Amino acid sequence: MIVLDAGPSRFQLRAAALIRAGDHVLVHSPAGENIWSLPGGRVEFGESAAETLAREIREELSRAAAIGPLRCLIENYFTLDGRDVHELCLIHDAALTEPLRFHETEIVHRCRDGATDLEFRWVHAATPALDAIGLYPAPLRQLIGALPDALLHVVHRDTV
Repeated sequence: MIVLDAGPSRFQLRAAALIRAGDHVLVHSPAGENIWSLPGGRVEFGESAAETLAREIREELSRAAAIGPLRCLIENYFTLDGRDVHELCLIHDAALTEPLRFHETEIVHRCRDGATDLEFRWVHAATPALDAIGLYPAPLRQLIGALPDALLHVVHRDTV
């Protein structure tokens, strides 16, 4: 994976999939942690963001996916476990070739990713619902429902 650790700081390149079911989007979180984000993962060296998403979706959801265009680039700065992180997150449209069960409030899929158990659920794509679950990176809470057709580049620094 493309990660650079420099003392107390880290740089990482992540790809994320914007997977929709009507007016809902698929999100995931480590089990029991309530830290929700779009499905995806860190890009491996020599792998495109689209290839990363196809691999991650296959590994985590046991499905193939049609990966669409790059819709948004978020430069995200945050602190995790005492470490300052600078993350570039490349967000692509994606569609599963086999639908995932839909339910508005329940966990619809679980998997093990390395040492982490992940939970997946659908959430309404409106800002209040995304705020309620605390979707990260935070700018996505306002952007998901209004992404322009052209690439959007956002720089965000978390103050938490």
